[in-house]
Amino acid sequence: MSNDPDPQPDLVEYEMGYGADEFGKVLLGPFSGERSDFDAIEIGRHHWRVSLEESTFTVDVRVAEKPPRKLGLFNLPVLDVKFSFNDAEGSQRDDFFHRFHQYFHKGGG
Repeated sequence: MSNDPDPQPDLVEYEMGYGADEFGKVLLGPFSGERSDFDAIEIGRHHWRVSLEESTFTVDVRVAEKPPRKLGLFNLPVLDVKFSFNDAEGSQRDDFFHRFHQYFHKGGG
């Protein structure tokens, strides 16, 4: 049992099947578009900051490409994604990840 009053870590890491450029296009495009309360800006190559309207919530998103996975004749991209949360409440993180998973989910039928 943890005595930490905030059990959600400030740093969350994922490994995703995206290229860095494709990831950035989704983050800056549909994820944070006109119909979103989230706004993403590019800070540097493979580094973005996402904020939430009318709040102090921010999350820095950094990515690094890893060697592709080889499955037979297929090469699948692998992206290491790190989310560093700043001044984020648990419900805001939940809202962020709910939207993130909606826009970044890849899968079949």
